[in-house]
Amino acid sequence: MVANRITTELGHSIPPEGPHTITFQVPGWDNALAFRDGDQSLFQKLESLYPRFMPFGLVKQLCAIIQEKASFPAAYGCLPFLHPASFSMAQAFAFSHHRKIAKLEPGELIFKIVDIHGVRLYCVGFPADKRPGIMGCWQNSGAGISSRMAEHLLNHTDTIIEVPFNTDAEAGQLPPPTYLPQTNAHEQLRERIFNLLIRAPVTPQAAGLRSGDIYLYPTGMAAIYRVHEAIMQVRPGPLVGLGAIFHNTYHMFRESPEGFKHFGPCDAQSKVMDGLEAYVKTQQTVSYVFVEFPSNPVLVSVDLKRLRQLADQYGFIIVVDDTIGSFCNIDVLSAADVIITSLTKSFSGYADVMGGSVVLNPSFPFYTPLKNVYQEAFHNEIFAGDVEHLLANSADYLARSATLNRNAKAVADLLQRHVGPGSAVTQVLYPPHSDTAANYTTFMRPATETFNAGYGCLLSVEFASRDAARAFYDHLQVHQGPHLGAHLTLAMNYNEWVLGKDPEDFEYHIGYGLKREQVRISVGLEEVEELVQVFEEALRFAEKEV
Repeated sequence: MVANRITTELGHSIPPEGPHTITFQVPGWDNALAFRDGDQSLFQKLESLYPRFMPFGLVKQLCAIIQEKASFPAAYGCLPFLHPASFSMAQAFAFSHHRKIAKLEPGELIFKIVDIHGVRLYCVGFPADKRPGIMGCWQNSGAGISSRMAEHLLNHTDTIIEVPFNTDAEAGQLPPPTYLPQTNAHEQLRERIFNLLIRAPVTPQAAGLRSGDIYLYPTGMAAIYRVHEAIMQVRPGPLVGLGAIFHNTYHMFRESPEGFKHFGPCDAQSKVMDGLEAYVKTQQTVSYVFVEFPSNPVLVSVDLKRLRQLADQYGFIIVVDDTIGSFCNIDVLSAADVIITSLTKSFSGYADVMGGSVVLNPSFPFYTPLKNVYQEAFHNEIFAGDVEHLLANSADYLARSATLNRNAKAVADLLQRHVGPGSAVTQVLYPPHSDTAANYTTFMRPATETFNAGYGCLLSVEFASRDAARAFYDHLQVHQGPHLGAHLTLAMNYNEWVLGKDPEDFEYHIGYGLKREQVRISVGLEEVEELVQVFEEALRFAEKEV
């Protein structure tokens, strides 16, 4: 038996708990589904929350004060942003035909602008009982203010003043934004990312890449949202998604006015590149192709080499989200026009700060027009305190990543040994165990004296039945809930939690490999022997169900 049992209470973060932690413990398969379905008894126990889900903690406290001082109606909620275009973004989201529940009427959204200690916030007000109909614009854009920024502003609420404006004005006619100052920490963080990008390259260095080609954002989703805006100025048209895509990214793309084409199956048998080529031939213009490398949560690695050839032939842009593979393990500069990374994950590694980055690659023709857009339109939206924390956390990034690679491989190999006829385990989803493994290793950084590249911290395991998956999950002595790349291991019945509420939608995702019988695992920094023992114990319960 395992000596150390998880004692973190439901609704609390993984240790050490604090005001800026971004995880929350929801132990047990059925609790996760109850949370998904809006069980208020569970919500009332939350002491921590992933900040991009909704304003929480310090951000919620600041919103309450803004609502009082700016005379919001009673029973209203508030979403504070730094960008004036957030008003039009909120309207587009709230009134979209995609809204199935709690759809707002035009007169129900209200907009107010407040200044606090030199920071201008554009605040979207909404009826609290229609929260589900608006909260997606906070989640999908990732552009809301952070808990550290809220903590800073809470010290200066006596300075709050409401800024008058014409409510019918377009975003460009609103009182101008202040945004946030860039500090020396911003430059140091860009320099750290730059050095990781050029470390142990797979192919010759990207010509002319500089730290100035790296742009920082408050979240990974904010990076994706702003890249989409920029690309649509350079090459408007429908975008294409390949394979499994993080659910907020997928939802954002699905509502793109320019159109979205998704190719779900991307395993070796799918011949997805042939299908993509046939599609782009029939389109006048494909704007860009977006791909996670490898994909969350099924860990498929698409053929980036062939994708680059198609982009060169047909003139579209390639955007690669390398969050799961991570800077230290993979080098995609020979394939990607743009690289997006959620710095919240293994780059930070301690589950207490959020951030995102965008890299514009000077090796390809779209660099110059994209760079021109960024030079004109980019404004800093990430708070200095968050940047300083990302900088501090990432100081041991390579050392931590070596442990994450080792631990994840040990767990994946253990699970793989259980795959076979009559076993509870039917498949291990992890880059080296995938039929797309060669696509990953093509972009894997060569070993150096100080670091050996691996496959990252994330894997999924598929069971012979839902009952076996539940038995495994309910007896797995690791923390359970959203997030990946943390210092402690996290498990999540991701597909059921994120996609299972809409059976019709889920059927589509099942078609390319996301199944109810899967459990996603983000391995942490524990001792490898301890982890193996924990997973062996949980497997015994899964085997009993078979």
